[in-house]
Amino acid sequence: MNSAADELMANRDLVAVGVLVATVAAATAAGTTSVVRLPPAFLLLLVLPGYVTAALAYAERERESWTLAALVERFALSLGGSLAILPLLAILVYLSVGSVTTWGLVAVVSGYVLLGAAATAVRRARRSGDVGRRTRSVGSRAETSTSSGWISGRLTPLTVVLAASIVIAVATLGVAVTVPAHGEATTDLHLLTEQDGRLVANEYPDTLTEGGSAAVTVGVTNEEHRPTEYTVVTEIQRVQVDGRSVVVADKRRVGRHTFELAHGESWRERQEFQATIAGENIRFVTHLYRGDPPENPTADSAYRTTYVWFDVQPSEAAGE
Repeated sequence: MNSAADELMANRDLVAVGVLVATVAAATAAGTTSVVRLPPAFLLLLVLPGYVTAALAYAERERESWTLAALVERFALSLGGSLAILPLLAILVYLSVGSVTTWGLVAVVSGYVLLGAAATAVRRARRSGDVGRRTRSVGSRAETSTSSGWISGRLTPLTVVLAASIVIAVATLGVAVTVPAHGEATTDLHLLTEQDGRLVANEYPDTLTEGGSAAVTVGVTNEEHRPTEYTVVTEIQRVQVDGRSVVVADKRRVGRHTFELAHGESWRERQEFQATIAGENIRFVTHLYRGDPPENPTADSAYRTTYVWFDVQPSEAAGE
């Protein structure tokens, strides 16, 4: 029992790391306010990755006492290391789930921290065993050591805590991949044109003759994680551009479509329009609304807005 207690005391910083990781995971799962989550989240993201990395690198060296100078030095080293490691972990989250979600980042950082803490405990146990063997060999060369923490396979409280933490981290990562995070909902609105029988996001019409026509395919993909009713309003607009200011001088309605999509479903509709407004700075505009749109749809009131610019030249008949 004394040996187990000594091991826990020697690795009390790693136990504190595990407790902090569990606290952040619980706070995130409970959906607590940002004021409650901010301090532990700051430590998890900007301190602990660097701390366990440095602890692992120096695990086999004699540790200094926890003086004020040592605390400041370790904090600075931990912060610098975390700032270098965190972007790499964020990239891993993006490659795993397609976006940097709250749950994904917490899960991956937690897993990295807990694995680093476990590896540090193993290296510290190895160092303690080596020191003990060297000490006993001085007194009696015939005596051999058969126990040394994790190296001998002895189950200790620290072993159980770290093993359980790793299991929790892996389970949390699985939840992050399969369960959408709150607030990550979105809808994709896009315009496509047909080229060689394929729909592509380029080669849009750039010049039309007054009275002529063109076609653009409007697409909507629901990523809201729930069934959603949409309304698409398409218009032809002539605008006046003054610096960064864009003022709609004239507009004509092209079409309006209302439909409902389940999560992951897409809707596409070919919109053919006539160039009924001549001049420069003409655009085909698509406003997307969740639910019913107002009487006068605008980019400010729409949930999503996208457009294609083109010019309309006067027809030859109009010029004669």
